[in-house]
Amino acid sequence: MPSQRLETRSKVTRGCILGLDLAGSPRRPTGFCALRGRRVSVGHLFSDEDIFATVQTVAPHLIAIDAPLALPTGRCCLLNTCVCAGTTHFRISDYELRRLGIRFFPMTLGPMRQLTQRGIQLKTALEDRGFAVIETYPGAAQDIWGIPRQRDVAGLRRGLSRFHLHGLSRSEQSPHVLDAVTCALVGRLYLEGRAWSIGSPDEALMILPPLPESSLAGAAQKSHPGEAAQLSGDPSPTSAPS
Repeated sequence: MPSQRLETRSKVTRGCILGLDLAGSPRRPTGFCALRGRRVSVGHLFSDEDIFATVQTVAPHLIAIDAPLALPTGRCCLLNTCVCAGTTHFRISDYELRRLGIRFFPMTLGPMRQLTQRGIQLKTALEDRGFAVIETYPGAAQDIWGIPRQRDVAGLRRGLSRFHLHGLSRSEQSPHVLDAVTCALVGRLYLEGRAWSIGSPDEALMILPPLPESSLAGAAQKSHPGEAAQLSGDPSPTSAPS
């Protein structure tokens, strides 16, 4: 499914947008960024209860989460022992990332299983509480913007300085916080109707910054009939860390 320009979802951009760089385990830090205009409040959360309390406090118009929020079509779970395990490791959005040359971890690989399970459960709980939730991928957003990913924390921090945010320290060292800031910025683009989506609504659309036309053309040239069959097999050779 080709990338699509999103229509305007809301003109409400002066309210709060919450970005979450979700950890797979509540024992590890989840970065958060509450974005209002150009002002941010950032930090770390751990348990789901911490996340729910922060959501209630900031009352966001939108929550943008860095985590897979749906399983691939044909998968009912991520258990290796289930009959669905032999179907696919990838969603439509994963195929699109591959065509764009954007590195990612498949959700069936190692710790991504735990992150996916937590992400899906969190999305359901937040939507049940009346909050709007989208999936995004800060590594892809940073690639599209041409700025470093979290492995280069100083470079990523400098790259985000182009957005002239108030409240983000020039000495911020947490890659989780910087990815959460990226999530919130993508969420703002979504509310302004200036984001793109990849994937299928039957799974979960992944929301990203606008893709350059050159990237779209390059992606079309890279795709070929055998690629989907290749990607549906062992995920290890076709992916790299984010």
